[in-house]
Amino acid sequence: KVARVFAEEGFGFIQTEDGAEFYFSRDNVVHPRFEDLGSGAAVQFIAEAAGQGLQAKRVSIGKHQVG
Repeated sequence: KVARVFAEEGFGFIQTEDGAEFYFSRDNVVHPRFEDLGSGAAVQFIAEAAGQGLQAKRVSIGKHQVG
């Protein structure tokens, strides 16, 4: 679920059930719009280990769309 969103800065954090936190940016949100995500929203994402920690890619509510 979305733990925190920093709307003005364009990023947020997702917390998994085991307590891990994943960073995501405005550019990684697929659906809904970044501006419509709020704390507590249940989301799906693709996990990726990056140089500075864990990141969430293709963040969405509902199933991922295959384009």
